[in-house]
Amino acid sequence: MKEKECVPFAPSLTESMRSIGYSFKSAIADLLDNSISAGAKHIRLFTEPSSDPWLIIFDDGCGMTDEELYEAMRYGSSDPTKERDPNDLGRFGLGMKSASLSQCRRFTVVSKKNGKISGYSWDLDYVIEKGKWALKQFDEDEISRFPRIDMIDHANHGTYIILEDFDRIKEGASNYQASFDRCISEMQDHISLVFHRFINDGLSFEFNGAKIEGRDPFLSESNATQKKKEVSINIDGKQVKMKVFILPHRTKLTEKDIIKLGGEDRLREDQGFYVYRNKRLIIWGTWFRLEHKDELNKLARVRVDIPNTLDYMWNIDVKKSTATLPDKIKKNMYGAIVESVSVSRNVHQYRGRKVKEDDDGIANVWEKIKLREGYEYVINRELPQIKLLQSMLNDDQAKTFSNVLTTIEKAFPTYSIYVDEAAGKIEDNSQEDDELWKLLEEQMKIVRQMGMPEKQWYETFMNSEPFNRSEKTVQRIKEVISRL
Repeated sequence: MKEKECVPFAPSLTESMRSIGYSFKSAIADLLDNSISAGAKHIRLFTEPSSDPWLIIFDDGCGMTDEELYEAMRYGSSDPTKERDPNDLGRFGLGMKSASLSQCRRFTVVSKKNGKISGYSWDLDYVIEKGKWALKQFDEDEISRFPRIDMIDHANHGTYIILEDFDRIKEGASNYQASFDRCISEMQDHISLVFHRFINDGLSFEFNGAKIEGRDPFLSESNATQKKKEVSINIDGKQVKMKVFILPHRTKLTEKDIIKLGGEDRLREDQGFYVYRNKRLIIWGTWFRLEHKDELNKLARVRVDIPNTLDYMWNIDVKKSTATLPDKIKKNMYGAIVESVSVSRNVHQYRGRKVKEDDDGIANVWEKIKLREGYEYVINRELPQIKLLQSMLNDDQAKTFSNVLTTIEKAFPTYSIYVDEAAGKIEDNSQEDDELWKLLEEQMKIVRQMGMPEKQWYETFMNSEPFNRSEKTVQRIKEVISRL
């Protein structure tokens, strides 16, 4: 047997690798992973309006020697089967090269370590011209001519990357600069979400000098967010952690909260699991087909933390933007789904009304009646306000009044309420304590005029809507009853 080394043809392979499936924002996120893995505390991004824009990423990580940088520029520079450092965000040894060249035709890396600066560049046009894996190497004089390179001169260590010639954006754009600006805007939003836990832990991101704020999809700092106990699942000796969060109802969200959630239109779409690999968000807004997206489920979020040692099981791809739910833990995730969905639905229930068969002694204005294939809502005829009014009517008037109530029930605007609730436009119209007390006293005035037993009616009102939902009103009623 003979063997013959078969080296890939550089121009063809490098062009093919560009179509691996990166978006602009996911490509930049992959580059930022390298900065985080290098221990960076401050990452700065820069660009300038131009007919041929560029993007610079500079971090204050540990930097690389000339030999380390050369190896980092090599395709397949690390063994994907090798166990990584617990905090390493890489895996395949392809990220920096494939991510950069998926968006541009030329990228250059300059790094500083131990006081020495090194620089290399992959230039697709140069590779095509030479017909081989020709990596450009720069001396210090050549490096000094790169834009904003003075940042690395003033740093003890760090790495500088510049991406140039964004041909993929240019090819599909009627206005190159406008399309590039849109990609930059999406990139900033992506960074604020994907790395929000790093930002919360003190990692600083800046774009053109402005700080990028983290976007917490769980609103975990809000007192109105329900946070459930974190649970751990043992998979092949490794721990997968899950924690359920239930967002506040739309009426309790501030404008700042809405921004953190990505806007009102994202509330419904982003429900479900949020999978993190070493605190870096990989995939979100999915139930992995274990549950369907529903208007009543939209407040449910489940944070899932996986270690990089389980990448093989989750089928994490090169882009670190997709993952597949392993069958081994699927059954363990049902509990998180049931808990999150049920609580989310409860938050949406209109002021906590219960189905009629679950009667708790409270007289609600609207009763939810279970039918064979669904539910209907009817006005509670036993409500004390209604009973009091009926006692003042003759037979014909009482019949007319009953017909009016039936008409209101049949005209219940189900669809309109659903649409307005989904848009968060239903205002909280609950009455203040003083208004409730005034309303109650008006009712009790009629009770006294008709010679009815006051204590009995106070007790009835105390256990009916809307009075029973005000602790202050209930307490005042109890005080009155104690004096009767």
